[in-house]
Amino acid sequence: MADAAPATPERTPTGEIKDQTPPPTPDTPPEPVKAEEKPSVLNEKTPAAAGAPEKYSDFTPPEGFDLNEEAMAKAEPIFRELGLTQAQAQRMVDFYAEISKSSAEAPYKLWEDTQTKWKDEVKADPEIGGKLDQVRTTVARAIDGLGDAKLAADFRQAMDYTGAGNNPAFVKAFYRLAQMVTEGTNVTGGKPSPAGQRDPATQTRPTAARALYPNLP
Repeated sequence: MADAAPATPERTPTGEIKDQTPPPTPDTPPEPVKAEEKPSVLNEKTPAAAGAPEKYSDFTPPEGFDLNEEAMAKAEPIFRELGLTQAQAQRMVDFYAEISKSSAEAPYKLWEDTQTKWKDEVKADPEIGGKLDQVRTTVARAIDGLGDAKLAADFRQAMDYTGAGNNPAFVKAFYRLAQMVTEGTNVTGGKPSPAGQRDPATQTRPTAARALYPNLP
């Protein structure tokens, strides 16, 4: 097999042979190119859009309302990204406070409205509406008749706390139960009958005793 032909030496444009000496090998390898260090997503700051301050000053909450610090920490980067000024961001804070306060008060208002509605229905009930004092007295005697002062106090507190003591169905049912377990009131004696104090001889109409025993003196 024939040997390969020698490589043709590289020449300059004037025909001279170029230096074929290989370049020296460096003793120290070149340093690797470092990647540009950038903050992670968690540490990266949202760039402020035009009009937004680099940092907002403290927002002023409405009277009687406390701002949620965690919510505000999440809201401020959004304010900056949207380019809101301090005044515009404050308007958003005021709106947030108004909605939050209204949502928090809604259950209490519903409870109060329900209690008022129940009370009106009890007063207008044909069975118990006209004798509420008697109903209260009878129910109170039944509760006190449990013989446990603490239980009676706790039960009354539960009726007030839950509002069940104003519910028409509860009031009527408990009143009927109370009537079953409470004793009748004491019969107080009055004055002697006037007819029994008169002289029998002066009576135009005989007494029951004289009618049965006409010979009584």
